[in-house]
Amino acid sequence: MLDTFEQLELDKQVAFLLGLSETVVDLLISSPAYKEITKAMAICWEWLENKRYSGDEIYSLLDDGTEFTGLFMQMQEENDSLKEFVWDCIVDAVSFTNWRAYQFDKEEYLPAPIENVDESILQQFLESFYEIKSINTAVAKAFINYLKDPTTLLNKDDIMHFLKGLL
Repeated sequence: MLDTFEQLELDKQVAFLLGLSETVVDLLISSPAYKEITKAMAICWEWLENKRYSGDEIYSLLDDGTEFTGLFMQMQEENDSLKEFVWDCIVDAVSFTNWRAYQFDKEEYLPAPIENVDESILQQFLESFYEIKSINTAVAKAFINYLKDPTTLLNKDDIMHFLKGLL
């Protein structure tokens, strides 16, 4: 799967992680951080579709400089193993989008947690994603094939319509 992922256009790689994360995010609906999670996902989609946010703006959603908020800190509060897998997917997707945003902005210096992000994050992401629901292996395979099609549009509505048809 990593080879196929690496062959995708850069924005399609972002769409892959965001789209799959959207299929599981509602498992965190009872989390006190759900509002921040959905805001971060919306901002990442907005970056993907319009390049509206900078790398620094996206990073502030992951780490706002406090020890209480920011997705990096909030995910550590989770004790449910299934929800931990969902958190892993969300944080990986936002971190990957953030890394791509910094590349797009041609930033030389990245925050330390983002310096180590690259395409290899996919393996970590998929390990968590596959643990959430048994159907997720088939969903990921079908979705990556969908994204390989050069006519695939990279907008949230079309992607979510496709993914909902798989679930």
